[in-house]
Amino acid sequence: MAIGTGARPLRADAARNRRAVIDAARDAFDRYGVTASLDDIARAAGVGPGTLYRHFPARDDLILAVLDNGLADLHRLGVQLLDEPDPLRAVSRWLDAYVEQCGMFEGLAQTLVRPPAHESSNCQLATGAGTALIRRAADAGALRTDVDADEVRQLVAAVACVGGQLPPDPDRRTRLLHMMLDGIRPR
Repeated sequence: MAIGTGARPLRADAARNRRAVIDAARDAFDRYGVTASLDDIARAAGVGPGTLYRHFPARDDLILAVLDNGLADLHRLGVQLLDEPDPLRAVSRWLDAYVEQCGMFEGLAQTLVRPPAHESSNCQLATGAGTALIRRAADAGALRTDVDADEVRQLVAAVACVGGQLPPDPDRRTRLLHMMLDGIRPR
């Protein structure tokens, strides 16, 4: 478990170090993708590798910390879309936001399709919201009944990977997402 996710608050210096690591990681991920050197991130944050690993024992912990606000937004959007009268439109809007999140950094899609490491993480909350939307659309007959939410997220991650190839092309991502959605609609 990463420091800062338990019940005890971080000391002021530890909180500053954690924030510095997250900020340095966001910059490194923007430039080099999620495989950026963790040692370089620690150096850019002005901390040693041990401090980085105390806060983030695994690379995915750091990636999810960098994405925390975006994943919380994705969860909130999913909850709001449960009230959308058209279940297909709701799932389409959520998947569009999900593919955008997956394409934020090079290599990110693979991290987001893995099961979240922490039970209370915003990643799991966002995933749960998407699962609820997919199930709702399938139950309403807007998607095939054999649609599995994990498979849909894997397809969307593939769309994000292809749409994020250099040069990144958001229009290509949108076209591919719509083709994928057409493929999981009932015949």
